[in-house]
Amino acid sequence: MAQDKNKTKTEVKEKPLKDVPIQLKWFSPEGIKTEIKRIRWIKFPELLQNTGKVLAFCVLFGVFFILCDLVISKLLLMIGVGA
Repeated sequence: MAQDKNKTKTEVKEKPLKDVPIQLKWFSPEGIKTEIKRIRWIKFPELLQNTGKVLAFCVLFGVFFILCDLVISKLLLMIGVGA
């Protein structure tokens, strides 16, 4: 029985490359080149549009947090907390 277990372990280690699952085939120079060709690179107008959205989002959140800070500080001053 112990010999049967050893045989299975060596059989698993000696798998040829063609039997390797497809998820692992990309991890080779040819597979990496293929994956790089599949990438959809962003165009400049789309880059500008996305950058504008991110900046607008950051500005809006900044204004939101400043307003929240002002409201909370005024409420705390009204109840007598702080100087």
